[in-house]
Amino acid sequence: MAIHPSNWHLFGPGITRIAVTGFKSLATKTDLEIRPLTVLAGANSSGKSSFMQPLLLMKQTLESDVNPAAPFLMSGPYTRYTQARQFLSRTYLPRKEQSPLAFEFSFDEGMTAGMLYSAEAQRGVTIERGLSIEESWGSRSTEESQWRITTRSTPDELRSMLLKFSSIPLMMGQVGFTVLSAVNSRFYQGVLYSAPAGEGPRGEAMGRRELYHMPENLGLNSHIRRMIYVPGLRGDQNRKWLFTEISEQGFFEGPFESYVPSLIYSWQHADDTKREDELEAGLELLGLASSITTMRVSESEIEVLIPIALERSRPKITGPSEALLNIAVQYTHVNIADVGLAVSTVLPVLVALIQADPGQLVYIEQPELHLHPRAQWKLAQVLAQAANRGVRLVIETHSSLLLRGILTQIAESKIANDKAILHWFERDSKTGISTVHSAEPDPAGRVGDWPEDFGDVELGSDNDYLNAVENKMVAGTK
Repeated sequence: MAIHPSNWHLFGPGITRIAVTGFKSLATKTDLEIRPLTVLAGANSSGKSSFMQPLLLMKQTLESDVNPAAPFLMSGPYTRYTQARQFLSRTYLPRKEQSPLAFEFSFDEGMTAGMLYSAEAQRGVTIERGLSIEESWGSRSTEESQWRITTRSTPDELRSMLLKFSSIPLMMGQVGFTVLSAVNSRFYQGVLYSAPAGEGPRGEAMGRRELYHMPENLGLNSHIRRMIYVPGLRGDQNRKWLFTEISEQGFFEGPFESYVPSLIYSWQHADDTKREDELEAGLELLGLASSITTMRVSESEIEVLIPIALERSRPKITGPSEALLNIAVQYTHVNIADVGLAVSTVLPVLVALIQADPGQLVYIEQPELHLHPRAQWKLAQVLAQAANRGVRLVIETHSSLLLRGILTQIAESKIANDKAILHWFERDSKTGISTVHSAEPDPAGRVGDWPEDFGDVELGSDNDYLNAVENKMVAGTK
């Protein structure tokens, strides 16, 4: 289907499109639209996680105090690479047909930001220090506002480009400074430098200073830093959690799960309990708990507690009114580590969906983990509610029940069909290249010929089971 340059006017602020080229199995350009409810599906190792990993590389680089020599901090809380060649595409395509690493993003009001990388090779092996940025570009809705910085840009070209954005070149001329023709090594900055006239060109001068941050890159920087990432490996059943300060800007650095107890605590001690009510409603909808609470056990530690029913008692009353008696239920609160794993696993998902602001990107891997089939189906209601608030959800799932629940929400008009989009990943066994099939459900929640094979697998398993039962019964009558 066609990719819209921007759908900001339809769905509000946020990242609206991501294009990835040359990253692992995404050897050719994979350009996908991001809507309030975006579903990534497909077989294992089909490229779903690879599509979102560039954002995780960027996020951990932005959050780090370390200044890496390469454009990315390879190993951190979200990814564990040691060399660039571990994520650069290696396919069976002829060398001349292989594409270099490139990312491009569209976001608020039609803004775009992109970057192209080059990788040097030694004896055919790409090394980490060989990865560098080759080009950076951006635009603001119209072609007239497009700009591009490359390693070959001259000072005069940069000066002309800056004249479209500010009077900085004129000011520099008055004080004897010149623009350096250099592309910053960071993927997110798009910084131009200045240096006293007469010093070395192309970023070699000593004492250079930052001159101008391209606004498109700064916008992308903010969206990536504010992204909430809920990984598939989650559900630590800690008995106590460190009390964590919550950023007012919505930045959650490092594993989001570590913030969950403190967020719940802050909701429960705020004047507005709307978010606490939403969390308890979500837990009850999924059949996991009727409520949840936190307790500050020390200056730096928090416990998360779940109510458990102890017994039911009936008062001793006789007469006709006995049939109308209410059953009294007594509860005790136990540590979350003492209840089923499903609660610990889904809690970061629910808290992320409730905490996220409109336009904020929330990436969740396998939100259905450890949930009963009925709960997987009902989880779609919580996802639809967050999407309707304007949150940008990217959901990576293997659950046919969750997908069916999302389509049911559309059919029941709980969420508009054009707020959802489904991306199905397939990987060619011969070339190793991933391709993506995208579909927008119609108002009745149908996806047409979208190559979704969950139903085929379920029908096939039912057929195999019934055939096996029939064969066993026939064999038993002989």
